[in-house]
Amino acid sequence: MEFALLPVDLETGERIELTPSNIIQLGNDELANLTSNLKAMEKLKKEAEQEIKKRLDAGQKFTRLSYDDKTSYTRVLVLDAEAKKSLIKNYGLDSVEPLSIAKLEKKYGEGIYEKLQPFIVEKPRAKSIKWDA
Repeated sequence: MEFALLPVDLETGERIELTPSNIIQLGNDELANLTSNLKAMEKLKKEAEQEIKKRLDAGQKFTRLSYDDKTSYTRVLVLDAEAKKSLIKNYGLDSVEPLSIAKLEKKYGEGIYEKLQPFIVEKPRAKSIKWDA
């Protein structure tokens, strides 16, 4: 079974070729509908990828995909107090990353927030789109 997504103009029934330059020409409702459909497709993509990984883990084979043979690693520093002191002495305070507020609260309890509050600067995040129900 082969799937094909064909955008169609609902008024004329003509097939529309979507390109980044066409997005500018879409009306507000069309743009909202496109975004809504893409969100649904994104959810389906995630579900399909999870199912693919589950099947690959079970030893099933696919004709067009497989796990990457190269194992990738995330490098993480695990330093004791002496190693941190040495880094700070040799490279300055910027060489050790401070814990986030959430991690500090988790480690030392909620009371630490009051001590940190004078030093907290709130930076605005990029606005996100809120969908009506």
